Amino acid sequence: MTQVANKIVSLTVSSDGIAQLVIDTPDSKLNVLSQDFFAEFTAALTELETRTEIKGLVISSGKEDNFFAGADVKEIRFLQSQPPKGIYDATMNGRNTFKRITSLPYPTVAAINGTCLGGGLELALACSMRVASTNAKTQLGLPEVLLGFIPGWGGTIGLPKLIGLQQGFTMISTGSKVDASKAWRIGLVDETASPADLVKRATEIARGDKPNRYRKPFKVAMTQKALETRAGRAIFAKMATKAVLANTKGKYPAPLEALKVILKTWDMPRDKAGQVESQVFARLATGSVSRALVGIFFAETESKKMPDGVKPSIKVKTVGVLGAGVMGAGIAQAAAYAGYKVVLKDINQEALDKGLATIKGLFDGLVAKRKLSQAEADMKFGAVSGTVDYAAMSDCDLVIEAVVEKMAVKKAVIAELEKVIKKPWVFASNTSSLSMDEMAQAAANPANVVGLHFFNPVHKMKLVEVVAAKDTSPETLALAKAFGQRLGKTTVATNDGPGFVVNRILAPYMKEAIVLLLAGVPAEDIDRAATKFGMPMGPIALMDEVGLDIVSHVIKVMHAALGERLAPPALIETIEKSKLLGKKGGKGMYLYDEKTGRRAGLNPDVQAYVSSVSTPRAMSMATIQDRLFLPMVNEAALCIQEGIISEPSQLDLAMIFGTGFAPFLGGVLGYADQVGIRTIQQKLAMYSQVAGDNYRPAALIEHMAATGQSFYA
Repeated sequence: MTQVANKIVSLTVSSDGIAQLVIDTPDSKLNVLSQDFFAEFTAALTELETRTEIKGLVISSGKEDNFFAGADVKEIRFLQSQPPKGIYDATMNGRNTFKRITSLPYPTVAAINGTCLGGGLELALACSMRVASTNAKTQLGLPEVLLGFIPGWGGTIGLPKLIGLQQGFTMISTGSKVDASKAWRIGLVDETASPADLVKRATEIARGDKPNRYRKPFKVAMTQKALETRAGRAIFAKMATKAVLANTKGKYPAPLEALKVILKTWDMPRDKAGQVESQVFARLATGSVSRALVGIFFAETESKKMPDGVKPSIKVKTVGVLGAGVMGAGIAQAAAYAGYKVVLKDINQEALDKGLATIKGLFDGLVAKRKLSQAEADMKFGAVSGTVDYAAMSDCDLVIEAVVEKMAVKKAVIAELEKVIKKPWVFASNTSSLSMDEMAQAAANPANVVGLHFFNPVHKMKLVEVVAAKDTSPETLALAKAFGQRLGKTTVATNDGPGFVVNRILAPYMKEAIVLLLAGVPAEDIDRAATKFGMPMGPIALMDEVGLDIVSHVIKVMHAALGERLAPPALIETIEKSKLLGKKGGKGMYLYDEKTGRRAGLNPDVQAYVSSVSTPRAMSMATIQDRLFLPMVNEAALCIQEGIISEPSQLDLAMIFGTGFAPFLGGVLGYADQVGIRTIQQKLAMYSQVAGDNYRPAALIEHMAATGQSFYA
């Protein structure tokens, strides 16, 4: 046996001529396709090409659960600062390297264990065969569209030909991943094996053993072939284009560009097809959408970091949740799903039973979606115990309150908990707007008080705001972030302030939507302008979704904290008197069908009030969008200016995951940069003269406009 070893790539050749190429990036949990990797990998390929005794090659990873995580996104971000020609050349270099694998004159087998994504899968596609391990962490996919570009090393060309046009395009256009079993059934891998037998089986196949390929049913295979004829591709092009535009609203170009590349290159020679793919990759990667999405990726990565040298001082095993309503039950279910023991408390048995039923329903839903087995769901639900007595919470390490949004009640529950919990513990509040500084002062140990602001519905919303009071310790913050991340949430750290980040920025947006409505602008026009801008729903619909009682409370809190510019519009009083709750109550700004829950037109009571104070008024979509989104930009700048949050990227991350703010624009401040801060300042100044102080430019925006700065370098 001979051996060639480098830092990342090691090559050994056995006496019977089977080469083993193992990739293991030192001091890293993941293998990534970096310049350093390619330097060593090309050297290994040169060695393989010059040796005549080699009869087969197996490429595997030295990591326990990672084959390749894809290209190094840091290097992609660097390339985005280069002209498209530089990206094109870099892509062609990678493609030519993979072509050398394909050109080797013997069987080449990728032994895939763990994640195999992006360029990692393209490397595997360059091999003549693939074997995937049954490790639960094995996932294969091409997620490039999620970063705003398409695969650049042959994936767009090779994958659809390997697994079929429809299945291949679906994986590429959605960035979806498949496990080993599905990869085998669709023909992406030739065989599966246990992790322990993976390399052994791959080696046997490299020696000449026939892999155990999946046999597709005859009808499936015939349908796939029919779809790939010229006529079939034409039909597919129309259907796929329609589906892509329905999903992306034309805001994300990568999926449609992927379709065009797949169809254009279908009958092209491989080399020419590769040039087309690389050209499109380079153009998309330097576009504003890709820059925004890559920025979000880095912001999310940054949000996972803990303060240097700081670790939670308390190990959380048992989580207490106060309040069994919608939020409390959602938090309790999320904690139980993450493996914690949970104690759920409410003031009476009826409310508690309702909360426990909600939790069971959420677990039943996961079983129905095949994300959990019934036994797993039963075990996790069994970790939740209900109580009406504080004494049952004595063993809790972390208690999260989700009780009524009144400061006196929050302080009272802290006092009750301190009577029964005699060990070190952390109190977390799910408040959406109350002062964490004031709340912490009611605790015997303010350092162990923190905000954990979840969003509704908890099982769907990815964001958690981790709110530091002035006395919150770094260790408590670290505990809160670690807890949120274990629940699978994106955690954004903020300082205390009215509404924190998300509700602070949403408040002027929702207020201005009501002001426009009261000025006679149709609700449908307001909501349509917002969705055309890129929001998942309009502000009028959003208020009903959130709950008008909550909207009313938040606007009043913002008014008390921030002054007359956020005074509640008169319609708020009518909403409160009519006890309109929104979608959860069957009627709000809109009416809702009792059976389906679907929107059924503007509430006549709301329309009657609007008609009594205004006449219908047409307003251009661009003006409506300015009126809605300029106040958000201004409020976001105030959050930075006041130190509520320091990093623009973290603010934008919160708004994207907390409100669905257009990711393709890079968030609120990313949008401001795209428009230009000088233009933002001028528009705000103009609107402040005709629409009030909510548009008066923040001092930070005035300064940035005057000095030519932007939020992002």
